[in-house]
Parts: sequence; structure tokens; C-alpha cells
Amino acid sequence: MSEPTRWAGVAATAVTIAVMAAGCGSSSSLASKTPSQIVAAAESATKSATSYEISGSGTASTGVNSFDLKVVGADISGSYVLNGATVDMVKVASNIYIKAPASFYTAEGASAAGAELLGGVWVEITAGSSYASNFSSLSNITDIPSKLSSTTATFTSDGTGTVDGRSVVFLKDTTSGDIVAIATSGPAYPLQLKETGSTAGTYDLSNWNSVATFTAPPNPVKLPSA
Repeated sequence: MSEPTRWAGVAATAVTIAVMAAGCGSSSSLASKTPSQIVAAAESATKSATSYEISGSGTASTGVNSFDLKVVGADISGSYVLNGATVDMVKVASNIYIKAPASFYTAEGASAAGAELLGGVWVEITAGSSYASNFSSLSNITDIPSKLSSTTATFTSDGTGTVDGRSVVFLKDTTSGDIVAIATSGPAYPLQLKETGSTAGTYDLSNWNSVATFTAPPNPVKLPSA
């Protein structure tokens, strides 16, 4: 299942760039702060965040066209579209569960019989198995504080505006050209990322601290632990 791993890296990149620009402060003070001050405030703001949602669509060599993920701590629930197949996914307590059509498994190299068996049902990928390692990049999406502390990106101010009716301040990554929109009222969480270049796309971040917890799906088919 190499494609989900590469997809996870693409999604993680989107989150990384967006969150690096996050910050906190009032609408009157945030827009007047320097980009470096906003980035410094971001680490403090996101360390206290318990959940969020990220969704978007764009261009990726992996074949992923769009995704919508809810994150609560280290757990993830949502779906993505890969080469035309919609894959539902839940990650709870390090175990991964996916539900996808038979065509997904066929594209991944499964036999016709295997694809028929797994298609349309929840499949459990146990933590520590060789299959689970293919999804290891998913953890990159949830570890926001470490991204903030390790960022080397350089941002410049790119004005103010609105996103989804909310006032924001824009920061631009001088290396990639990507632009992030940071809320200027309440905690200054990132609300949107616009990527440029070969992975051009728009990604929205929302529901900070308001995503409900979720559980593993019942009665999944368990893959071998090899």
C-alpha cells in the first residue's frame, strides 16, 4: 500500500506549512506583529489545541485528488480520494482501519479474490505490522508542536483579508511561494493554505478544539500481522 504512504506525506506537508504560520493574539495586535513573532506565538497556541479538521483538493503525483481528515490528539478519522477511489480511514490507538472499494485493492496489487473479499468492508491494520508501517507518515499530521519548533521556513507579510467570513492575516513562504491565512480573532489558528507549483491546491483548517472523539469501527476484517 505504497500510495497511502506517499499521500500521507503530501497531506503532512500541507499541514506543516500551514501550522508553521499559526499564532495567537487579538485582531488589533496580530496584524501588526512581525512574521517571526507570529511563528513564535504559534507553538504556544497549537500546543494547547486538542483537535482540528483539514480538508482540501489539489494536484499531487500520488493520485490523491482530495481529502478530509479530523484529528483528535494522535487519532485520525476521515477520507481521501485516490485515483478515483474513495477510501475511508480511522486511526485509533495506533491501529489503522480502512474501507475502500475492490478497485482500490486491485490497484494496490491484490488478487481478484482478495479485492472482492476486502472491498467495501472495514479492514484492520494492526499497529506494528508491516502493513501499518506503510501508513507511518500519518503521524506527521498530528505532531504540530514539533513542526513549529523545527521550522526553517522564512515568511513575509502578505496583507490582510477574510477567509470563510473571518478576518485573517496572510503570510507568504519566501521559498515556496505558499500563502497561509491566520485568524485574527480568538486564537490565531491557521484557516487556509494555498500551495503553488506542482502540488498547487487549497487546504482549509477548521474546527479547532471542537472535533468529537471517535472509536474504531466494529467487526473489521483483520489483515495478517506479518
